[in-house]
Amino acid sequence: MKTFLIVLAIASPCISFSQMAIKLSGKVMDAKTDQPLISANIGLKKYPYSTATDGVGNFQFDLPNDVLDDTLFISYVGYKTFKDKVTNLATSNQTFRLEESSTVLDEVVVLQQRLYKFERKRLESEMKVIKGNLYACQTEVSNKEYNQFLGYLLRSNQKALYERYKPDISQYEGSTLTFFKGYHYPQDETKETKYAKGYGDYPIVNITYEAAIAYCEWFTDLYNDTKGKKKFKKVKFRLPSLKEYQIAALGYKKFQSWELDENEVEVGIPEKPGDEVAIKHRTIAVKGNEILYPWFWVYAMRNKGQNIRNCWMGNFKVPSGSVSCQVNKPDGDGFLFTAPVISFFAMGMGLYNVVGNAAEMIDVKGKACGGSWNHSPEESTIRSVNTYSGSDGAVGFRVFMDVVDEK
Repeated sequence: MKTFLIVLAIASPCISFSQMAIKLSGKVMDAKTDQPLISANIGLKKYPYSTATDGVGNFQFDLPNDVLDDTLFISYVGYKTFKDKVTNLATSNQTFRLEESSTVLDEVVVLQQRLYKFERKRLESEMKVIKGNLYACQTEVSNKEYNQFLGYLLRSNQKALYERYKPDISQYEGSTLTFFKGYHYPQDETKETKYAKGYGDYPIVNITYEAAIAYCEWFTDLYNDTKGKKKFKKVKFRLPSLKEYQIAALGYKKFQSWELDENEVEVGIPEKPGDEVAIKHRTIAVKGNEILYPWFWVYAMRNKGQNIRNCWMGNFKVPSGSVSCQVNKPDGDGFLFTAPVISFFAMGMGLYNVVGNAAEMIDVKGKACGGSWNHSPEESTIRSVNTYSGSDGAVGFRVFMDVVDEK
């Protein structure tokens, strides 16, 4: 039986509830192994407040007085969710233990049972034009989308291919292994799991280059074989070349060349240093102007990972000791590992997370672009080319699409 330990404390107990804000702090850990549970989800049933544990299982939770009648929950994939009134937690300072959830089925069983609906219209709307017949998906491939592929392999009795292409987390141990087990679990919502944090909308990672290629081939057949009215008659999904990735990441619709440094872009020039809104504009060369990030349209932001409020513009490995804006998550940019595929804001061509989050595979094996949650901001630019081998928790992919036959 697995259990975890949560230690909760409240500041200034001598002050009445009506006079104080509630300050909960604690540590979430597996009592059997003494490993911290990272990214455990902590929130309220009625009010929209939530937080998560950090990389060593700690959390702090500041709540207003008007939530005293609400129920606090603490959830982690594979464990029964703990629930209790905030008033009880604030006065008891007690230890809580949760048992392993009996409703968590084997991942293979869930994938075999689940039939994902192929949302063709949604897919077509998410494909953004790069130039001509070349499109890119606005997001990285998500866990939910990749699980559709894995489920297909199981239901079509291709177990050997399933074993080859499923996420490989054998390189991890301890709390990181526990996290990625939950991260890749294709969770079904039940009464028992409705409070648990699911990762279906987070990018697929920990897969090989060959798995990404296989997904693209399967996805191509899935779209082309779909009956009924379609926007395109025949397409091909694939990984991009380095030049295609860099131009898509630059996000400038009026780009002149597939060679990044042969382009000129229009930027806004703020009237005063520190301004993010500009009225005046001018054209500058990409080469020699240190354009590192896709938010270059404000000239002063062309080579910075943070805005003037110190908020990180992408999901990076935040440097130790850096000043970050206030966030409600346990890391400087809001995420310990990956973020949902739709996070922060879309760039010039409508693409999300072209730098940071998950490094994106290109058509050269072992090469991924744009950096990730595990790369520093300096390693996570539109020019960055990172190396990987096998499966990696910081590497995912985005599908590009060639329109082979429009009608």
